[in-house]
This record gives sequence, C-alpha cells and structure tokens, in this order.
Amino acid sequence: MRLRVLPPTLREKRRYIFFKVIAEAPVEYSDLEAAVWNTMLDFLGEYGVSKTSVWLMKERWDIKEQTCIIKCNHLSVPAVIASLGLITRLGDTRVAIKILKVSGTIRGCTGR
Repeated sequence: MRLRVLPPTLREKRRYIFFKVIAEAPVEYSDLEAAVWNTMLDFLGEYGVSKTSVWLMKERWDIKEQTCIIKCNHLSVPAVIASLGLITRLGDTRVAIKILKVSGTIRGCTGR
C-alpha cells in the first residue's frame, strides 16, 4: 500500500525570510538558534509557534556575512518578523536583526 501524496492545493505555502545579524562581535549559530526559539516561545507561546511552522535553516547560516534564512508558512510572516525584532541580546553581545528579503523560494532570497 502506497501513501498518498498531498496535492499542491492542500499543501502549506512556505515563505523564506532572509535576515542579517548586526552585532558588536561575531555571533555563533547555536546562540542565534537559542535566542530565536526562546523569543518566539515567549512572544507567541507554544501554540503560536506550532502554527507558524518555523524552521531556522542551519545550512544557510553564513558566519562571515552573519546572514541566515528562516522558513515559515505564508500566514505567519508578520509574527515571525515581529519575533525576530524582539531579539536584542545574544549572551553578552548586543544585536539587532535586519530583514533583508522575504521570498517564496530560497533562490529568490539569496540570489544564488
């Protein structure tokens, strides 16, 4: 018995948010990941985070440029952007997060 594939009309529409971390010192991915999850849980709660289908894409973290991509569904883009804007510290380092682009594809975000 084969599993049925969900038709495209019923699939969740994804959006990719390309952002840059502006900090006093270089930031590690693990610190960023912890801060994103903790801030989103505080701001949206567990139920709200589950509705966003958010996923921080580790393979898209660029340590030199301090940029990353976060994936979510199309309805929750404003909530995710608001959550990212609430991040002010990573450990002892003060940071700001700048949203560079929101796109429906990874290629559209990075231009590569």
